[in-house]
Amino acid sequence: GMQDNVLASSYDLITGLLYAGDWPEKSYNVKRCTGLEVRQALLLWCRDAIYIIDGFEQTDGEGLEGKINRLEKSTSTYYINLRPQGFVSVDPDCNEGKSDWEGEVRVQQQGADDKDTLAGKSKSKDTTAEASSDEITYHHRSQRIAFNDLYSVYRRRYQLQQIALEFYDVHRNGTLIAFSNNSEREEVLSKILSSPLPNSIFSSSILGGSTSINYKKFMSSLRAKITNQWVQGRMTNFDFIMHLNSFAGRTYNDLTQYPVFPWIIADYDSEEVDLEDPNTYRDLSKPMGAQGESRAEQFRERYEALEDNYLNEEGEAPPFHYGTHYSCAAYVLYYLMRLEPFSRLALSLQGGRFDVADRLFHNVGASWRSASTENLQDVRELIPEFFYLPEFLENRNMFDFGVTQMGKTVHHVTLPAWAKGDPRRFILVNRQALESNFVSKNLHKWCDLIFGFKQRGREAIASLNTFVHVTYEGQVDLENIKDAIQRDSIIAQIQNFGQTPSRLERKPFPPRNVATAIKEKSIDFGALNSLSALTPPFCIVGAPHRVYLRVTMWDTCRVGMAGQADSSVGDMCLVKGQIVGVGKTCALILPSKKYYRFGSPNNGVSVHVAMASARYREVNRVLSIHDGMHRAPITVAKPSLNGLWLVTGCMDSTVRVWKYDGHNVKLQATLCGHEGGHVTCIDVSTTFGTIVTGDADGNVLVWDLRTLTFLRQLRPVDSGGDSSGSGTVEPAISVSINHKNGNILILVGSKVSLFDINGSMLATQDSEDEFESHNRPSCAIATDCPEWMEQGVVAVTGHVNGDVRLWSLDYEEKLLTMRHLIPDKVHSCPITAMRVSGDRQDTLLVGDKSGKMSVCKTLQLEALNQQEISVIVQEMRTGKSIGELKYDDPKMTDLVRNFTGATQKD
Repeated sequence: GMQDNVLASSYDLITGLLYAGDWPEKSYNVKRCTGLEVRQALLLWCRDAIYIIDGFEQTDGEGLEGKINRLEKSTSTYYINLRPQGFVSVDPDCNEGKSDWEGEVRVQQQGADDKDTLAGKSKSKDTTAEASSDEITYHHRSQRIAFNDLYSVYRRRYQLQQIALEFYDVHRNGTLIAFSNNSEREEVLSKILSSPLPNSIFSSSILGGSTSINYKKFMSSLRAKITNQWVQGRMTNFDFIMHLNSFAGRTYNDLTQYPVFPWIIADYDSEEVDLEDPNTYRDLSKPMGAQGESRAEQFRERYEALEDNYLNEEGEAPPFHYGTHYSCAAYVLYYLMRLEPFSRLALSLQGGRFDVADRLFHNVGASWRSASTENLQDVRELIPEFFYLPEFLENRNMFDFGVTQMGKTVHHVTLPAWAKGDPRRFILVNRQALESNFVSKNLHKWCDLIFGFKQRGREAIASLNTFVHVTYEGQVDLENIKDAIQRDSIIAQIQNFGQTPSRLERKPFPPRNVATAIKEKSIDFGALNSLSALTPPFCIVGAPHRVYLRVTMWDTCRVGMAGQADSSVGDMCLVKGQIVGVGKTCALILPSKKYYRFGSPNNGVSVHVAMASARYREVNRVLSIHDGMHRAPITVAKPSLNGLWLVTGCMDSTVRVWKYDGHNVKLQATLCGHEGGHVTCIDVSTTFGTIVTGDADGNVLVWDLRTLTFLRQLRPVDSGGDSSGSGTVEPAISVSINHKNGNILILVGSKVSLFDINGSMLATQDSEDEFESHNRPSCAIATDCPEWMEQGVVAVTGHVNGDVRLWSLDYEEKLLTMRHLIPDKVHSCPITAMRVSGDRQDTLLVGDKSGKMSVCKTLQLEALNQQEISVIVQEMRTGKSIGELKYDDPKMTDLVRNFTGATQKD
């Protein structure tokens, strides 16, 4: 009674969190799951959105009618034993430390912590209401997911029961929600699938929008489509495994069902590792427990002994090979304990201390030996981070992990000799191994074990692939276990133990087609099709060591030119094979054929038609004007690739972030950090949730798009710009984000540098590539080249004399190496804008100060004559490394001359 006077009622609090116009038609009691943390929450169903509001529980009534209780903030009673010692009972007292993944410390919402930003995961904008009274804390986090923003929804298991859903929005935020029972889950799913979801994966399959989707049919046809893409070589092995994990219920939001990836490399001792040699690899047709023959024999014997007991009715549990699993929460924390929020979670589950040093993850080779041959308790596989996230191998947060019995301090993870002490190199080689021909030919066998027909039954027994029965879906019916203690103990076993993914296939997975284009003396043109998806940016399909571009088209920029001081090109894109360019103070909104124009004294932007369509016939027509967006003229405007965001920079050095819905721009935040120089360049990546801004004084800042906060400043090493005697300040000219890995390319003055998303410098130009004033760079862009594609082009620079240069990254030397030069015959004045285009990043759009635009495309082997082909074949056979691939190879200069000559049209 007393407290209610102090605190607002639940009804008032909840209605205070709703947007105008949203009114709940129905409410559900749910649990929000993050990692291992579970929060009681209400899910409210409104006309255009759903809300998930933590800390309330409805005891009777519908919608907001009836009785709603506020819950004190508490943490869940999860008993995870960080050292699963096989199938044992679990000690409920081991959880002394509370784990707050998102408590007062709100670890997850800081997004800047390596894990979240890097894996492309995030939280959407949350509102929170906190109130305290007499030592009781209430914490109500409210999340609104609009149906317009919903990208996909998956059925998920929670504690082995089919009662959960996972929502992903268009910004790729994932939210995992468990319902009270299966029927409520199905009710919400079918309501969602019969709502209009214009931006979701389901939208193309709803005709007219009236019919509801059959979820199961939709998902199995989607899976068939994805498998087919993979078989034909149009998808990487990494992406395919990730998709299978998702279809089988694995998610980053639940540590007990984290995505499973295979160990790939079996050699952790050699100085060099040969990815062409089959002996380098683990046997993908066998589970980890069957890798070493002598240990496998012990597992076989165990199974037979348990089987005899079971048949003689002495044993209660069906027989199994392994008392542990290949994936469980403890293993995820074991691998990721150097990164937050996993460090904190590992600590809280250990009662505030890290485990004994010898038991921590400290050596990749030792972990492989344990899981493959040495340890009867250990048959673990890997997690996805081993193929993209070097950060988890380094103790960047400087935790004290103690000293092993041998007296060695546990710090960074010890890497195999072939990684040369560099975590990036380790990840790169591991990923190249995953994408190698050997793995491509054999990966389907591993999929059969984990997701397919060898998961259960006779095939599983024959393959040494059976686990404790409670880890399989459908083996435990928790809804019918009335005894709370028995129920809790089964749940605790599941949490400790791991869960087997859902079975996706009852027949073998098809093998992937593996093709090579270059035969002894000729080229197999049929193979080119299946090689194209895995060809690095701007490399020739079938000959990826070669970067060659050919100019295919010219044009002159005419749109958005009225009233411009000069005829510079500001932005370009390709639409149906036509090049569309806009002037210097314009930026294209890619999905919609419109453009922003900025820089006028009204301190705002206007939206115009960029390309005639049936709806808007006249180009340049003004569609809307947005005045007073800043206090001074806007100097740069950059829309996100999906068109939903706009980031503007101003004369007064402020940066503003806006949401654009096609009609209005809505201010999200003002970012202050540039101290004097006006903002000169901006890039934004929704995939990584980052904004990069540069100013006239040469400062480059990185911001978090999700929390709209400052992350870090990028400082090129040895730039010497500030210390040089003349004291001149060089401006930031270009900033550009790689949307595949979050790397950031910057051009400050005439110096190009490449950084990773956490601000470490990866590379800069070689000193011998220093530019004179007549050919210094005037703009620079990053491609979306993944790091493991070492031969790919990572950066393109345009120069004041009209040159365009393409660069690769040499990891060992930390240098950008020039791979190709488009000579200045094409453009003869400063390059002002460039864009990489095409699904496979094989097309370059270039615009210059005079308004001239060109399209350059990667050369295709099909277009070569016999003599040219023989040069390429010869090169492939000598197998040159990147270092030797400077483009000025005398045999090829004639070819270059031919190519560029052939396309001169003027």
